[in-house]
Amino acid sequence: MARTNTRRAASRTRQQAPSRAIVRRVLRPEIAGTALVVLAVALLPFLLPLTSIVAEARDGLVGALGLHVFTLVVLALTFGLLLALRQGKRLRGRARHLAGAALLLVFSAGLLGLWTPNVIVGEVDLGTSSAGGRVGRELTGGGLATIVWLATLAVGFTLLWPRTALRLLRELPRALARSLAWLWRHLVRPAARAVAAQLHAYRTRRRKAATAHDPYADLRADLPIGAGLPTRLENQPATNGAEPAAAAPEAAATAVAEPTPPKQIEMDLEHDVGGWRHSDDGWQLPPIELLAEAEPLAPELGDQQRRAELIVETLASFGVEARVSQISEGPTVTQFGVEPGWDVRTRTVQERTPEGETILDADGQPRTKQIEVSRTRVRVNRITALQNDLALALAAPALRIEAPVPGRSVVGIEVPNASSAVVTLRSVLESREFAKTAGKSPLPIALGSGVSGTPVVADLASMPHLLIAGATGSGKSVCLNSIIACLLMNYSPEQLRFVLIDPKRVELAPFADVPHLAFSEIVIDMDKVVGTLQAVIHEMESRYRRFANVGVRNLERYNEQAGSGRLPYWVVVIDELADLMLAAPYQVEHQLVRLAQLARATGIHLVVATQRPSVDVVTGLIKANFPTRIAFAVSSQVDSRTILDGGGAEKLLGKGDM
Repeated sequence: MARTNTRRAASRTRQQAPSRAIVRRVLRPEIAGTALVVLAVALLPFLLPLTSIVAEARDGLVGALGLHVFTLVVLALTFGLLLALRQGKRLRGRARHLAGAALLLVFSAGLLGLWTPNVIVGEVDLGTSSAGGRVGRELTGGGLATIVWLATLAVGFTLLWPRTALRLLRELPRALARSLAWLWRHLVRPAARAVAAQLHAYRTRRRKAATAHDPYADLRADLPIGAGLPTRLENQPATNGAEPAAAAPEAAATAVAEPTPPKQIEMDLEHDVGGWRHSDDGWQLPPIELLAEAEPLAPELGDQQRRAELIVETLASFGVEARVSQISEGPTVTQFGVEPGWDVRTRTVQERTPEGETILDADGQPRTKQIEVSRTRVRVNRITALQNDLALALAAPALRIEAPVPGRSVVGIEVPNASSAVVTLRSVLESREFAKTAGKSPLPIALGSGVSGTPVVADLASMPHLLIAGATGSGKSVCLNSIIACLLMNYSPEQLRFVLIDPKRVELAPFADVPHLAFSEIVIDMDKVVGTLQAVIHEMESRYRRFANVGVRNLERYNEQAGSGRLPYWVVVIDELADLMLAAPYQVEHQLVRLAQLARATGIHLVVATQRPSVDVVTGLIKANFPTRIAFAVSSQVDSRTILDGGGAEKLLGKGDM
């Protein structure tokens, strides 16, 4: 029995031995002394008037390192414990690992430099500098510092895991080769075979059609040459190699000499002869009185001032100082020009006499005052981040923030008006902006009114092609009608010809009787669309042959030397591209891309509209060759990115807002 008790006591002693050893190790004199020294140093700033110096040192350290200040504290504590516990030998032989870890910490500082959180540490705003401080911001600022920053990741990873890095380096060429082989087998080679098969089928059909009959005979049978149709037979060279005389001027003269229809005569008698205008070649242009006058915009100054005060109050409630310096009221939205204020940081200090004694107030308490520490401009992203809060305060369905407004040092906040005004075509045609653009541009077109109410005018010849997209009822067809009417009001049939393709049959029907139609009618049958586009391509090639014979590069230089044989501009208008892409996707895309790439110099320009801006309709080739695009209201951000390569069109108000 005594032996059993002795064994139990010995076992209990052995179990308590490690815990006692740990207690003895923690209660060593050097550890206790180190703890007392740390405590004394920590209490020293509270006992002596060193608070401001410590705060400035802290703010400087936070401003330099950002959030890595906490990493520095953890590292100092870890190394201090290792040294206090006399475990410094554990760091021997670890120089490679320590260097790798230090490099990865430098890389993480650069990553934190890309992040600007709205956090204040001490008196330092990390949203102004960055989460990585000045060091992190300098590492990602570009140039040699960024290259060194990227190199720290590779070198640090190699130092920590050299075998893994070597294995990855050996496997990289093999993995790259396997990836390229997979892409070739599953993507590139099938696509190349499909394209080759399509080209072979297309060439076979063309060869059979050329040997059987003329594929455009039925098209030319329905289109009389007397209306000014520059057909392929007229524009192709003669059999002996000589270029035949141009038939376009004769056709245009025939179109001018044709008698005016009775309806036109009755409408003309309603206007004074002095109201008629004349083009450069003597063609009588329609009077401007045919267009509706603009309705005066009812000012809402009181309402706009109240909205401006709400904007300033809302920003101030979130700690953003700003003021509304400009109010530009447009037909649909009003733009408030917000000028960012200053972000002033102050600090409370005690007032002292010149001798350094504290000044007391009537209650015997030290008197304090506020002194300015820093003054910086309010960041623009602090205003843009409050977009939803501003919309809530203004009770607006949606608003748009343009930061900054081009040409002005303000942030534009666009708020929808309570009631929209109609922008008429006549108001833009009679504006000074349109007259200025028409004096130096070949094909000026009126697009509408801007946010500030100023007319928006563009040059179709410099676009050189236009792609319009938007949901149903957003205003695409009205935009097309405005562009066509604007050109008809300023150009004669000898100066401008239209090729109108309307699969919906009713959108472009009002222009069926104008003498500017190149093919004397609006193309509405899907069977004739491919032939019509091919006829336009033949006209383009014929013009290039004429340019080569004369030795010029574009239509403007050719018309300067042609004299009476001037060639007109051509504008090809397609109202619904989706229907064409469904009927003949390969042929239509190929023809549109060919015209978009080569037709600019010959004076042939495309205006294409679609209500379904998906990737199978607006393909990559079409987008690449239509640099100018107009987006009306769409249903989703995906459609906006398809047409504009960015969001924003899904937030438009509709009914012409573009």
